[in-house]
Amino acid sequence: MDDRWLRVLVELADRGTLRAVATGTGYSTSAVSQQLAALQRELGETLVEPAGRRLALTPAGRALLPHARSVLASLDAARGELDPQSEPTGQVRLAGFASALVNHVVPAVVRLRQQHPRLVVTMQEREPAEVAALLAEDAVDIGLSYDYALVPRSIPGAAFYQVPVALVVPEQEGRGLADLLGDPTVGWITNSRAPDDDELVARLGARFAATPRVVHRIDSLDLLVRLVAAGLGVALVAEDGPRAAGVRYRDLDGAAGSRRGYALTRPGRERWRANAVVVRALTGATAEAAAAG
Repeated sequence: MDDRWLRVLVELADRGTLRAVATGTGYSTSAVSQQLAALQRELGETLVEPAGRRLALTPAGRALLPHARSVLASLDAARGELDPQSEPTGQVRLAGFASALVNHVVPAVVRLRQQHPRLVVTMQEREPAEVAALLAEDAVDIGLSYDYALVPRSIPGAAFYQVPVALVVPEQEGRGLADLLGDPTVGWITNSRAPDDDELVARLGARFAATPRVVHRIDSLDLLVRLVAAGLGVALVAEDGPRAAGVRYRDLDGAAGSRRGYALTRPGRERWRANAVVVRALTGATAEAAAAG
């Protein structure tokens, strides 16, 4: 059985139309249709059926899908283990959230350019939900995601770094976390592109029987700290965030937990030579930064 047939089935399950599969795989629409037909002939089963303008998997197609994903993941893992000592080359497409790119990816990529000059890492700044979508579409090779220890998410793989969450306040602010959460005149700043910050603030508020008031939703951490410096709000931010004059990061002794960062690939591709080299460089850069204090 041709593994390309299985890959087309998986792509169709994820994308829904022959045109979208053709765009994602680089095949023509007619080639995609021919490969699906070949797979159905091989198995003697109807695997897809029209559903409006899309194609849906039949019960037989849905039964085959997890096996197809498993086979493709195993093949990808096997390809990654071939000639593991070879020099990594080519392009690794990476997407991740801004602070991870600044604090972890940039130092790692600078080192990789010296150690493996034939390896090119391209970057795009994305939030976790966008990273997950890009990985599912095979539009990136490595995705950096995060969650908060107090707002855990189901993220496959182990965290490669963990940073305490701090309270970011104007320099002259002297009140503690409980007082700020309980003051209805205090405005909180959260993330405009992901809901986790709102949930973290709400959970801490519930702990102190308070309902914090979110007044700004800001994606850029640099803008966030400027708003704090101007007295326009306070925020919970991982302590490796950007600094600004007039702003203080207050240690909460673990009261707000930590933010955990994850490096993810498509199933089976974590062992691909280039991917593994980049992830090791990220982990090494993070460990060195932690050791340096």
